Amino acid sequence: MQHRSIIVKILNMFFERCFMGGLKDKFKKNRHWKDWIIILGIFTATILIFALAKFHEDRSFFVLSADAFLALHIVLELSAIVMAFCVFAVTYYTSEQTRSASMLIIACTFLSVTFLDTVHTFSYKGMPNFVTVSTPQKATTLWIVSRLVMSIGMLIASLVPSQKKIKEYQGVYIAIDIVLTLLIIGLIIYNPDLFPPMHMEGEGLTSLKIGIEFFISAILIITAAIYHRQYIKSNGDKAYILLVIGFFIAGLGEMPFTLYNNVYDTYNLLGHFYKFIAHFILFRALFVINIKKPYKELSEAEKKLNNYVEDLERSVEERTKEISQANEKIMKNLNDAKHIQMALMTTEFPKVPGMEFAAKYLPCEQIGGDFYNVFRLDEQNIGILIGDVAGHGVSAAMLNVFINQNMRFRIDYEDGRYRILTPRGVLMNLYHVYNNMSFPEEMYVVLFYGIYNTETGKLSYASAGMNTYPIIIKSNGKVSHIKLDGFPICKFGKFFKPNYETKTIDLAPGDTLVFYSDGLKEIDRKQPNLFGTENIMEYLKGMEDYSAEEICQGLADAYHTLLAGNEMLDDVTILVVKTPPDRI
Repeated sequence: MQHRSIIVKILNMFFERCFMGGLKDKFKKNRHWKDWIIILGIFTATILIFALAKFHEDRSFFVLSADAFLALHIVLELSAIVMAFCVFAVTYYTSEQTRSASMLIIACTFLSVTFLDTVHTFSYKGMPNFVTVSTPQKATTLWIVSRLVMSIGMLIASLVPSQKKIKEYQGVYIAIDIVLTLLIIGLIIYNPDLFPPMHMEGEGLTSLKIGIEFFISAILIITAAIYHRQYIKSNGDKAYILLVIGFFIAGLGEMPFTLYNNVYDTYNLLGHFYKFIAHFILFRALFVINIKKPYKELSEAEKKLNNYVEDLERSVEERTKEISQANEKIMKNLNDAKHIQMALMTTEFPKVPGMEFAAKYLPCEQIGGDFYNVFRLDEQNIGILIGDVAGHGVSAAMLNVFINQNMRFRIDYEDGRYRILTPRGVLMNLYHVYNNMSFPEEMYVVLFYGIYNTETGKLSYASAGMNTYPIIIKSNGKVSHIKLDGFPICKFGKFFKPNYETKTIDLAPGDTLVFYSDGLKEIDRKQPNLFGTENIMEYLKGMEDYSAEEICQGLADAYHTLLAGNEMLDDVTILVVKTPPDRI
């Protein structure tokens, strides 16, 4: 008890001098003191854990049973593998837009780590044989290679300037990375004896393995130091301090792997826990850099632009320069938003035997207001949706998102039952929801919603002012159209409540439905009938045996031919649905 009281007194004196004296003032002047405290805290906690392990090794750090260890090992490794793959996904798919060389290096690094760690997990001693016999040598070699790849790859990425760009062919780098990783894995699996011994049964770790672990730890700590320097240069960017903490933890996490003698002891588990924490923090940091931060910059750019408009009394020259800079940022982000909107358009159509779907979306600006969707309601019913928001641009795109998120196609009950809403019910519900929102009075939406029954061949549909007529190409070659009426989805709820009507038509096997927005017809204001409904129907004659994709592409080609390189007047959407040649 006496030694504890002495320790308490020493700690009290330390904190009194630090936080009541001169160090407190120094910390206030240093804007990064909180970050250093976090790093110091992690380091101190690690030292304490190792000290406890050393003094109480017989009680706390013990050898687990094979089954208990393998269960914990699998959980920790798979968790780290998931984080590693998430890091790859975030960095690779954003690098396609940013063309960042450092992010592509990180993506390749963590993709290799994902493969190596997966094989390592299933090759661990005690696991069922994975291709070859699972041995400590094989598993440890895979582990060492994975950690070397991760540490060296991240060190290289930290040294590459952030402005360095990759012009194209990112997929080629990923393919090369996969091939090399698989070759290394194959070499280790089939020829583990080619590599120096890392673990000796009954003796523990070799000096080489311990030395490599220290080497990896040093590289990770150096990488952490490099990112801390970048953190200071960035004026305290949160993402960089997360990278610092992540690599610092990863470096400390290598230490337990120099201490264990038995592959089933808890030193080994402690190292895996550090690894998972490090991977999680690195994923969070890279998520902030690649996804969260760009969206924040877009929001800040829009706010800045609004402030410029409100302060017109400022000098014209200064204002023009600042607005130009802000517009450059907005246009860049709008271009990114265009790619995101295109990615959100349906590309995975329902898998229905004998049934074909195809679609084309051509926005006239970066982002537009047309939308479409084809989806399953149940085993027999397919929902078909196409619509057009008045206007185009950002406002139309935002209303587009609202419509898609607030359309209710069926009611699901708690007991597992459900009821499919009729097309009339869907439109009535959407009209009600729309009028309860504070949208501008001048904005409105026209759309068509139908339900096709694959067993009966009946198409039930309703229109909310859709201004184009769906065209039917009969299997016998006859071409006709469906006349539509209905009231648009608009802010007229106080004055008028439309009575949408569900209509039904029979479709024969092999019939084709062609839906399109009015942008397909609006090619030349001076010639409004240049590609009107009748001309489109004439164009589609003789195409009863064409596939849905061929019909869709043909209409798009005809539109571009008639456009003759002129500026588009409106967004264009084409949706083709070809019914099965036989009843399902």
